[in-house]
Amino acid sequence: MKVLHICSYYITSKLYKNLIENLEEKGIYNDVYIPVSSEDMIGKFKGQDNEKTKYIYSKCFNQYDRVSFRLKNYKIYKDLKQKIDLSDVDVAHAHSLFVNGYVAYKLKKEENIDYVVAVRNTDANVFFKKMVHLRKLGVEIMKNAKAVIFISPRYKDHVINTYVPENLKEIIEKKSVVLPNGIDEFWFENLHMESKPIDKNNVKLISVGKLDKNKNMSTSMAVTKKLNELGYKATLDIVGQGPELENLTKMVEEEYKGIVNLRGFMNREQLIDLYRENNLYIMPSKFETFGLVYIEAISQGLPVIYTRNQGFDGYFEEGKVGYSVKYDDVEEITAKAIQIIDKEQWNLQELEPELKESFIWSNIADKYKDIYKADI
Repeated sequence: MKVLHICSYYITSKLYKNLIENLEEKGIYNDVYIPVSSEDMIGKFKGQDNEKTKYIYSKCFNQYDRVSFRLKNYKIYKDLKQKIDLSDVDVAHAHSLFVNGYVAYKLKKEENIDYVVAVRNTDANVFFKKMVHLRKLGVEIMKNAKAVIFISPRYKDHVINTYVPENLKEIIEKKSVVLPNGIDEFWFENLHMESKPIDKNNVKLISVGKLDKNKNMSTSMAVTKKLNELGYKATLDIVGQGPELENLTKMVEEEYKGIVNLRGFMNREQLIDLYRENNLYIMPSKFETFGLVYIEAISQGLPVIYTRNQGFDGYFEEGKVGYSVKYDDVEEITAKAIQIIDKEQWNLQELEPELKESFIWSNIADKYKDIYKADI
């Protein structure tokens, strides 16, 4: 079986490389088409070309084409048909609903190639939410797909209940699948899920991610300060780099000195040690497709605080691995942190079988293979 991956987001994360390489091991042949807007993006996170997989990077549009959805995607579609031999493609996998899904939808209409389509954070929180003129198209792409992949149950419920007309909800619901991304096997090879009681005189919080406004590190800092005002001796380790580093550094100097530590970039070997030194993971992002760092933290025995109605919310029962919160509500987040601190024991090790079943790439690749081969 050959799968054509239409993946304009390939250069943003190594998760796509992990998926493709695991599909190879399952006997799937892959053409990975990666449209980009500049030459310097070509080759980023590139996997190894081999007898089963070809990576096709193509600069086929520019930054100015982004102002017109249809112009940009017409260029991508035209370029794809020139670069890819479609004669032996069994199914297309569009790795986003609007941008990649539109191209797959066109292939279905003109070449009769079935497709599966993924719904991402950008699809739910930008295209559907803000681009009203494209909503009908998004629904049409889902309606004509062989399967619709949601990264989390919250996104599935939100998109179907908010944007899909009543007469199509049942149709799209039946073909919808919740399938998260996986985490690196390193974390499963080094599981340390037995959590320990938290000493209120030594509360150690950690947050890991790109330092941008979406990750909302400033709220986590404010929560740490609030805990100290309430009599808890708390510190926060922030791991990562990004455009907000300068602003966060200034905030630490002026208001959070001694309680917030900016750790910068860490490799996974350094990070795993830091996870084990801490006892509570906090990241109330504004938007989140899923947030695999929550799973990394859980794999090291840390209960987590995550954003309500975003990607990670709903995957586990509330209170099972931590608590959901309103991303900018310092009072609520502080209260949930105290609930975590005051709980005598978190039995996260009981979730080890579920984590392995749901978040190991090999198992995820098996599920995709079943979806690709399923009858419509």
